[in-house]
Amino acid sequence: MSLRGKDFRCEIDADLHDKLRKMADLKGVDLAALGAELLEKMIVGEFHAVSIFAARVVRSGIARNRAEQPDGEPE
Repeated sequence: MSLRGKDFRCEIDADLHDKLRKMADLKGVDLAALGAELLEKMIVGEFHAVSIFAARVVRSGIARNRAEQPDGEPE
């Protein structure tokens, strides 16, 4: 059996763990699978927000995209 992706482990607050366990029980899924699914959704959402912010900063002239640097090197 191959792994789905990279392994990541963390500790969460006991109250949040209990809530996650209850949600997994209600959905009839494995606690770790549900935790991974929720974490992936959060990462995708946060990355999208950061990407939009970064694009706005570049468009506003506050910062330049690294590809736009005269020598191709970061400032």
